[in-house]
Amino acid sequence: MYFWYILKKYLKNFLTVLFGLAFLFVIVDFSFNFQKLPNSSNLQVLYAFYIFIYSIFVIYPLAVIFSFLITLNGMIKFNELVSFYSLGFSPGKLIKPIILSAFFIFVLMSVAQTTKLSYANQYAQAIKNNMNLKNKNLFLKFEDNIVYIKELEPILKRAKNITVFKIKNGSLYKIIHADEAVFKDKKWIAQKAEIFTITSEKWMKKTQNIEFLVNFKPKILSNLKTLDNISFYDAYLAVKYFKELDLNKIMSIVFFKIFTPLCMILLIWLIFVTAPIHVRIANVAFFMVKSVTFSILIWASELLLYKFTKQGVLPYWVLAIPFFVMLIIDIYILRRRNEF
Repeated sequence: MYFWYILKKYLKNFLTVLFGLAFLFVIVDFSFNFQKLPNSSNLQVLYAFYIFIYSIFVIYPLAVIFSFLITLNGMIKFNELVSFYSLGFSPGKLIKPIILSAFFIFVLMSVAQTTKLSYANQYAQAIKNNMNLKNKNLFLKFEDNIVYIKELEPILKRAKNITVFKIKNGSLYKIIHADEAVFKDKKWIAQKAEIFTITSEKWMKKTQNIEFLVNFKPKILSNLKTLDNISFYDAYLAVKYFKELDLNKIMSIVFFKIFTPLCMILLIWLIFVTAPIHVRIANVAFFMVKSVTFSILIWASELLLYKFTKQGVLPYWVLAIPFFVMLIIDIYILRRRNEF
């Protein structure tokens, strides 16, 4: 029964903090960008929705730790924590519902970031720019193809002036050119594409409808140009198919999405075992201020490392260092308390 009691309190606080911070994020963003949005009320609502989804992915690691601190403060204030300890509950048993629910939230958010929801911010920016979000002059290697795209519209999944150079054994054997192509059913489709077949004796040209470049996803292409964000699935495809990529940028995004919330989960245990159990033992308000400050510093340090790794100043794996440092501290405390 204690498990569901603590879990209910924590999840209630988590939803309150998450949606409160997300709505604040939307209000601030909307107030700054309202003049840039289209006059259509439907598009404005859609923009606010996409910003709301984007803010949830950004803010939820902080919501995980802040909701825990609110739950802990309530348990100390109303003598619930000291009552549980007096009944023989161990710290590990009491924190178990919160750790498990926080980890479930992490898994749920990670799954969501393998879908199109991961690109919510790009959709919002496209609305702000009147769907005029374009990348120009893309030149990439894809499997055994070298691809040039003069203009790419990732939201509309359309490319203009696309040329594919197909290479086999180091030699060019075919060129495909299309004035326009659209991405549908995981492949590009072009009408009246020009196909040049090259042999040792001559060039042969023919014009036909063609399907080509399977899994050459427009959202991957768009993000390879800016690398502001990428879903886990598209990151996997990018690493798999685009051999010339700067792996550090792709992995920086992935590591930041994984290790930042995991650091917050480990921080929950660290704060819990050092928390006072009663208001008469210590200054609870001061302890909460210290905990909030420390939580923000951990989150900010991950964000700062992310900025450096994304720019190539540091290797992407440094984003995992705070997590492993905190893991070692938690294991040390568990061993000292004979709970591991």
